[in-house]
Parts: sequence; structure tokens; C-alpha cells
Amino acid sequence: MALTALVVDDSRVSRMIISAMIQDLRPGAWTVEEAADGAEAIAKADACKPDLVTLDINMPVMNGFDAAVEIRARHPFATLVIFSANVQASSKARAEELGIRFIAKPITEAVVRQALEAWEAEHG
Repeated sequence: MALTALVVDDSRVSRMIISAMIQDLRPGAWTVEEAADGAEAIAKADACKPDLVTLDINMPVMNGFDAAVEIRARHPFATLVIFSANVQASSKARAEELGIRFIAKPITEAVVRQALEAWEAEHG
């Protein structure tokens, strides 16, 4: 049975790149769902019960941190990872406070690999 990743980013291109990399790095291991903002992410998480959620911070409707808090409350076993270009110390501290791994953009294969390894470290 494949694991489920939920990729949340307001950039369609970023979602496509992250989704493709997840599937390329672990062929057949992951199915990928996508959401364009935090509110959509919560609804998708409730529908797909994700194992891994990657979130951008700055998104319309609901930011990544607020969405992460709600997703964590509803799906406590999901691994949450923030991918963000917002590398301010306050953003990193907020992620740490919430128990979420923070990985700086730009999105590269190495960055996506770190997210997959975070899930593997928690559940492998």
C-alpha cells in the first residue's frame, strides 16, 4: 500500500515539482495529493489521511503554520515539513515550537529527499 503525501503551496509550479520529485525519489512508494492553501490542505488531509505533509508558510486563505496546527490536531501521526523561502529566525523558531521540520527553499531534489527522510526517521 502506497503512502500518501500532501503537498501544499500556493504556487502550482512548486506543487508540481515537489510532487514529481517525491514520486521520482521513491518510485511506487507514495501517492501525492495537492492543495493550494491552508484551508484546502485541511480538507484534503481529512479526505486522504496523509503520512507526510509539506507546507509553504505564506499562502492565501490560511498560512502554513495555522494549517499545520489544525492538520496536526486531526492527524497526529502525519509528518509535517515546512518548505519556505521565508528563512527569518522567527519562522524557523515557530516551526521548531510546533515540532515541524523547517527546510529552506529553493526546492531541489536534496530538499525533497530531506522531507522524505524526516518521515522515514519518524516511522521507518
